Amino acid sequence: MLIFIRCSAFLITSPIFIIRGIPPLVKAGFAFTLALIIFPLVPENELIVVGGFWDYGLMVLSETAVGLAMGLMCTIIFNIMRMAGQMIDFQIGFAMSQVMDPASGSVNTLLGRFLYFVTLATFFSMDGHHGLIWGLVNSYQILPLGTAEISGSATEFFVRVLADSLIMALKVAMPVVAALLMTDMALGVMGRAAPQMNVFMLGFPFKIMFGLVSLAILLPLLGVVFTTIFDQMQRDLLILIRELS
Repeated sequence: MLIFIRCSAFLITSPIFIIRGIPPLVKAGFAFTLALIIFPLVPENELIVVGGFWDYGLMVLSETAVGLAMGLMCTIIFNIMRMAGQMIDFQIGFAMSQVMDPASGSVNTLLGRFLYFVTLATFFSMDGHHGLIWGLVNSYQILPLGTAEISGSATEFFVRVLADSLIMALKVAMPVVAALLMTDMALGVMGRAAPQMNVFMLGFPFKIMFGLVSLAILLPLLGVVFTTIFDQMQRDLLILIRELS
């Protein structure tokens, strides 16, 4: 039961099953099947419930917190491309078309959603989901059931992962943002040279064109970025488990 609870909490906040379109019964069934597979692999330890029901309830809360922390950290790293797309949308002018995304239940921009689904497709094609399952299985080896401790180092590491993800998103979006900045400078020079020209209205199609062209040039190079993101996800997942042990 404790194995199932950690698996369920991890899958609920993982980047794969966080999509709301997946029925809850499918998530629960997958978590239960995964728990049955992991159960023989978990090493036997001296886990004794001394205080009965209340101690077991604390263990349930502990395993839930561990699973949620693992899944949330993976989701933060996985959303690097979405954050990069939102930065590009803000500069290109697509941020004005923000709509509610029923898949994630949040407000997303056009390029942010596009890069997110590209990341999701690449994640499955590179067997990234196998890496997440491998990290979940190893968590029972490194962090036995009922032994999790929330320390200051774990909290600091979680905050550092969030900061590194924001920096990585900024690095991915920087080439397109730089191209759009040069477009703004060119439009400003045109506005000074020809004041009668409506630069504000001409700027929208020009920025969209240059932004999409820059993104199209950048797309073939994103394979290296995806590899870095997925490797960082697996590495940080194991580090987080060690910090909680």
